[in-house]
Amino acid sequence: MALFHTNPLRMHVSACLGILLLLTFVLSSEAGADNLKNGEVYVLTILHTNNFHGHVDRLPQYATLIREARKQYNNLLVLEGGDLFLCGEFDGLSGEPEMALINEMGYDAWVIGNNDFRVSPEDHTPVNPRVPYTLIAGSKAKTLCANVLEKDSGKLLKGVEPYIIKNLNGVKVGIIGLTSTKPQDRGYEPTKIFLDPADTLKKYLAELKGKTDINIVLSHCSLSRDVELLYQVSGFSAILGADDHFRMETPIYWVWDGEKSSPIVQHGGEEDHVLGRLELTFQKMDGQLKLINFRGDALKTDFVPGDARVQELLDSFRDKSKAAPGKFQEAA
Repeated sequence: MALFHTNPLRMHVSACLGILLLLTFVLSSEAGADNLKNGEVYVLTILHTNNFHGHVDRLPQYATLIREARKQYNNLLVLEGGDLFLCGEFDGLSGEPEMALINEMGYDAWVIGNNDFRVSPEDHTPVNPRVPYTLIAGSKAKTLCANVLEKDSGKLLKGVEPYIIKNLNGVKVGIIGLTSTKPQDRGYEPTKIFLDPADTLKKYLAELKGKTDINIVLSHCSLSRDVELLYQVSGFSAILGADDHFRMETPIYWVWDGEKSSPIVQHGGEEDHVLGRLELTFQKMDGQLKLINFRGDALKTDFVPGDARVQELLDSFRDKSKAAPGKFQEAA
């Protein structure tokens, strides 16, 4: 790679990185789901993060891994599970630096985490009407959150979608966002209504019927609630989880009547610096794409060179914060 040609060690790291990604690369059909023949295989790869909580020093390494993955995989999604800020070196800036960084990395979608509804420690008011709208307005990726309504209007939050449909080489992938009910349960967000995740998921899966070939749940509901979703709801192929900060190197699932359930994955957060990867293999059967296999792992950031642009952006926020922290905070 030209980016690393001046440094032999970096060239070696880049080559190893390419080999690592190629190990699980499966060539996917360029045809859409309607054009796939019975028996043909389609592979969807998802890179996912969650619970940064302002610990963003390894995001330049994530950016390198994501950039390399885009070269390796035909059908790729990059998703974020929420709780971007509240803690970390930019605490008090309402998530502006964290959102700018993931914008630069080109995520497809993110779901609002329970802590993304909270005010920073420097804000002594119980409710700040800018939270989480600062994050929503600043996001280039689609903001998802299907189970939260404004109490006054009874409508979804402004700028938020319950789901999106991504067309990946003709295959339509639905991504539904759900978040924890903690802000309502704990009383720190009294201006919004938090709906039951299972009931909400059933509603939107019914709405997506006939519009998508594959459905994915992007959840900040906690592992215990995600497990309940597996028992209570059908019609989705995987849950990308968050909230608990569990590091699950491989997906968890159950075997029912000889068949695996949909997998649940979740990858750490805060200072546990890994980039989650989930690979879902589908086969065309009776006119539909059926999940026949999956595998997941964590891409570690050790010895991965950071992306220069993301590092530059991160350093610029650090410089602003050090030069005029009060002014910078006010501007945010």
